Amino acid sequence: MMPATNGDDPALHGEPPATALLRLATGYQASQALFVAARLGLADRLADGPRSVDDLAAATGAHAPSLRRLLRALAAFGVFREVEDGRFALAPLGEHLRSGAPGRMRALVLMYGDQDFWRTWGELEHCVRTGESAAKHLFGVDDHMARYAADPRLGPVFNAGMTALTTSTASAVVAACDLSRVGRVVDVGGGQGRLIAALLGANARLRATLFDLPSVVEGAAHLLDDAGVADRCEVVGGDMFAAVPADGDVYVLSRVIHDWDDARATAILGNCRRAMNDGARLVLVERVLPDRTEFAPSVQPLVLSDLNMLVRTGGRERTAAEFRSLLATAELRLERIIPTDGLVSLIEALPR
Repeated sequence: MMPATNGDDPALHGEPPATALLRLATGYQASQALFVAARLGLADRLADGPRSVDDLAAATGAHAPSLRRLLRALAAFGVFREVEDGRFALAPLGEHLRSGAPGRMRALVLMYGDQDFWRTWGELEHCVRTGESAAKHLFGVDDHMARYAADPRLGPVFNAGMTALTTSTASAVVAACDLSRVGRVVDVGGGQGRLIAALLGANARLRATLFDLPSVVEGAAHLLDDAGVADRCEVVGGDMFAAVPADGDVYVLSRVIHDWDDARATAILGNCRRAMNDGARLVLVERVLPDRTEFAPSVQPLVLSDLNMLVRTGGRERTAAEFRSLLATAELRLERIIPTDGLVSLIEALPR
C-alpha cells in the first residue's frame, strides 16, 4: 500500500507534516495570548470602537510596544483587527471575549488559562505514567471540589468559569430535555444555577431544587433572581457523597459524573437512586466518547476533555457502554442517549 500524500490526510489540513505538528506543539502560545488579553480586559476597552495602542496601554498599565505585539498576534487569529491608522478594533471572535457577551466566554478563558490549570497540565506526563491526577500529585488532595472551595482566589475563578460553561450548553440542553410533564427537578451539583434557571425559564409550571456545596450555592440567589425564577427554586447546600434531596421527579447531573473515578461516581449515582422514587428518572448531561476514535474535529474537544479530567480531577469521559455499566452498578438502567446541538448528550436512566 502506498503511503498517503499530504492531500490525502485530513489531519494535515493540506500542510506539510512538520508544519501541522508545529501548529499542535505551539497551541499553548495562542492560549496564553488569549488569556492575557482577557486579563487586561482588552475586548471591553474596545467595545465602543477602535483605539490606539498608547491609549490601551495607558488604560491597562501595559508596556505599549509589547501590547502592540500581543494585539497583532491575536489579530492573526481573528480576535482583534488592525485598522489602517494603526489602531485596533474588535474582530468577530473578540466580540465574544467581552465580559458581558452571551456565553461569558471571558470567564472560561480566564479559568482555562489560569496558573492553576497551567501548572497541573504541566504534569500530564506524570499522570499518564502513574494514573494519578496532577492535583493529587501536586497538592495531595483527592477532592478537587473541596480544594476549590478552600481557595479564595481559585474558587471564584472556577465557579465563574463553570457558570459560563453551563451557559454555553444550556440552550442545547433545554431544547433536548422535555420537562413539560415534570413537577420537580433536582439539579445535583448544579453550581450557581445557570442550567436550572434556563430549565425553569423554559417550563413555566416546573419547580426545582438546586443542590451543591454550601460555598458554591451561596452565589446562586442573584442569578436565580435575575432570571426571574427564584420563587420556584429551592437552594440547598450539602454533600452529594452523603445524600441528595428526595422527592424529585427528575434528577439532573450536568457534567458532574465525569469529574470522578468509577468508585466515587457510583457513590453519587447510588445516593441519587436512593433519593428517587420508582417513577423518577435521572438525566446525565455529559460528553460521550465514541467507541473508536478517528480523526474528526468534532471528537477533539471530547478527548481533550478526557485528558483534562485525568489531570485535574482523576475523573474521565466515558463511552456509552461505560455509562451503561456505571449506571448498572448503582441500580439504574440506561434508557436512551439523546444528542444535543452542543458537545454534550443527555443520558437518561431509570431505576432498575
